[in-house]
Amino acid sequence: MMVAFSHETGRTGLSPLVLSLLMVASGCQTTKPAVTSAETAVRVTNAGQPYQMWDGAAARRAADVQCGPRGVTPSIYDRFDRATGEWVYPGGCA
Repeated sequence: MMVAFSHETGRTGLSPLVLSLLMVASGCQTTKPAVTSAETAVRVTNAGQPYQMWDGAAARRAADVQCGPRGVTPSIYDRFDRATGEWVYPGGCA
């Protein structure tokens, strides 16, 4: 590892090149979020009627029933679609 010594201040520190290489080597890079495609997303309505935004717990139970014994895959990307009144679970069924 390369350490730079500053004669003016008497302090040592890592050079910008070394810092960049350390960031790349440690995996500190931007990556795509792990969201699956729209074809595998589970979309849930209330027996054909739109849900309300505050009906998230009921929508989750309905999605679990729709997916079977393993249920729906939870994700931070689960959301309420205001345009359709559906709860969307992008992770799909487990």
